[in-house]
Amino acid sequence: MNEEERRRYLAEYEEEKKKKGISFFPEAIFKDAVVMFIVFIALVALAYFFGSPLEARANPADATYMPRPEWYFLFVFQLLKYFPGNLEVIGVIVIPAIAVGLLFALPLLDRSPRRHYRDRLGITGVTALVLVGVVALTVQALRQQAPLAGEEQPDKVAALYAANCAACHGPSLAVPPGTDLHAVIAQGSHEGMPAWGADLSVDEIDALVGFITTPNGWAVFRDECAECHQATDLAESDPFRLRDALEAGFAPHEGLDVPNWSVKLDPSAVTALVNFLIAPDGQRLFAANCATCHGTGVSVSDETEVRSIIMKGGRHRTMPSWSGQLPDEDIVTLARYVVDPASAPGGDKLFAQHCSSCHGKRVPAAATVDAAYKAISEGTEHETMPIWGDVLTNEQIDALVAYTVKVAKGAPEVVGQRIFSQNCSMCHGEFGEGGPLPSNPTRVIVPISASQYLGTHDNATIKAIITKGQPDLGMSPFGVASGGPLSEDQIDAVVAFLRSWEKNPPVELPPEIAPQQVAGSSQQIWDEFCSQCHAADGSGGIGPSLIDPAFQDANSDSEIITTIQLGHPATAMIAWGQVLTTHQIEDLVGFIRTLAGGPTTATEEPTFVADIKPLFDADCSMCHGSLGGWDASSYQSVMTSGDNAPVIVPGDPDASIVLQKLLGSQDFGGPMPPSGSLSDAQIQMIEDWISNGAPES
Repeated sequence: MNEEERRRYLAEYEEEKKKKGISFFPEAIFKDAVVMFIVFIALVALAYFFGSPLEARANPADATYMPRPEWYFLFVFQLLKYFPGNLEVIGVIVIPAIAVGLLFALPLLDRSPRRHYRDRLGITGVTALVLVGVVALTVQALRQQAPLAGEEQPDKVAALYAANCAACHGPSLAVPPGTDLHAVIAQGSHEGMPAWGADLSVDEIDALVGFITTPNGWAVFRDECAECHQATDLAESDPFRLRDALEAGFAPHEGLDVPNWSVKLDPSAVTALVNFLIAPDGQRLFAANCATCHGTGVSVSDETEVRSIIMKGGRHRTMPSWSGQLPDEDIVTLARYVVDPASAPGGDKLFAQHCSSCHGKRVPAAATVDAAYKAISEGTEHETMPIWGDVLTNEQIDALVAYTVKVAKGAPEVVGQRIFSQNCSMCHGEFGEGGPLPSNPTRVIVPISASQYLGTHDNATIKAIITKGQPDLGMSPFGVASGGPLSEDQIDAVVAFLRSWEKNPPVELPPEIAPQQVAGSSQQIWDEFCSQCHAADGSGGIGPSLIDPAFQDANSDSEIITTIQLGHPATAMIAWGQVLTTHQIEDLVGFIRTLAGGPTTATEEPTFVADIKPLFDADCSMCHGSLGGWDASSYQSVMTSGDNAPVIVPGDPDASIVLQKLLGSQDFGGPMPPSGSLSDAQIQMIEDWISNGAPES
């Protein structure tokens, strides 16, 4: 081929390529492979000659480290800043979904046969705008420096309010008297306010409540305390410690240049500060300051009397004389401990042993050791309740009185707590923390007080679960309509109590449980587990009566053992075979026999219909059906089918292959059932059945 022919060929090739384009294979594939290889070599060279700086191993406990994304991801994080809170879904899902959709639709949107960018201004313009946007977002992210580690963030709670509340409520808002503001923020309201419990921590909500109800308190905190403290760290602190902190000589302030706040701040500023840090929330004030002595509530329901007792304290108990009950040296130690705890080694132990049942953790004050010694040794009518009027603010006392009166009158959540303690806590725990699932010790009952559970179960769902139970999980129905002991009002009260945990969930994760069998005698097992459904005397409740002569006469020991081991599907009777040992179940059956007025022993011999077939149906028929081999579905097939029939020899257990397989004593195949051996009692029942001639009924 001469030069002229070569030029003519290339010209024709170029013209043809412009008309038809190049072929995907091998030309386009080859070019892409060459470019990828060049890029790969470049990356290898960069990694070899320049490397990548490695930081120290990641430490989640290091709160001073400020992570930053790689530069090529900065535009994404900068974009997400413009979609805070509930709008985050737009930046995370909506915009990326639109971009991916446009990429899929690109072949349909750009169908021009021309390739030059000037001939494709629409697509070129959009691409250029996207590129400019990515570059601009990256530059903006680079220009915005991260805050220095340890740098104080002034007005943190005010910023919290501005970011989450001000858009709807403005710079401030008025709260109607009696409003549980903590619950409103955490759970939202029917007026369209969203629930913030999942976005804000409990301490942040506490700080917001204080900020909203006492804005002046936040100003005092910001000006006088924020240099050393975070508001969320001090929220809902002990009121006694707060009062002490405002006095000169507070131990943690020793050696610090801290002024006497009671002198520097006027009384109104002190009140505002205390209200800000301990928001006027009656339930939380009662739990923190009253529950130690009063439990869940008090019996006094008159508001005037409750307010008087809270304001003035109580001298309503008489302390007994400890002279003659305690050695004199112990009384001296206690007297010194009351006046100055640091001067009386061992006083804390004596106080906890002899005094804390009435005084709780609060050590009563005494002016002198002699006065304290006289009160302890002789006994006296003395102050057992603090004078909260000197400790709490008027707003806090109003909230505490309102809650205490509501509790005394029987608020639904308070009634629900008592019902829960009596009927539910034995499985779910006192705080709804969960525990082992009785029907399967390898699983646990999930915490019903966790925010994840309460946030995904509305009141109607929880009420339905309580009313109808969950028999497949071993939970009995508790509604009267379903045969349980609780009325609809009582169930509503339990639901209200469970919902009250949503403000401050006491637990988030289930406890770690090592699977183990239940220990104890038959009496203890009956009292702890069986009596919950069958009543303490066996007369029945959720479950049937076990002392009914009809039950005692109609069921042999082996039948009762089988029922306990396997349970009854779709009822509240779970399978206890994984929880109790064979010996415990046998002893329990003996105990059940005594409930009817004396030990009675059913003497019926095991039969195929009553005793053996239920075992075969539960453990054998799933594999040994009618499709071939040994068939365990009927008496005739059990006695005659199988490649090595007969597998059961009436009157001769040793020659029966079925029993050999169950005992693992045969020399071919493996033991049966493959999922795990039957209990000793079940195997013994099959052996007795064969020994007695393998009767059908």
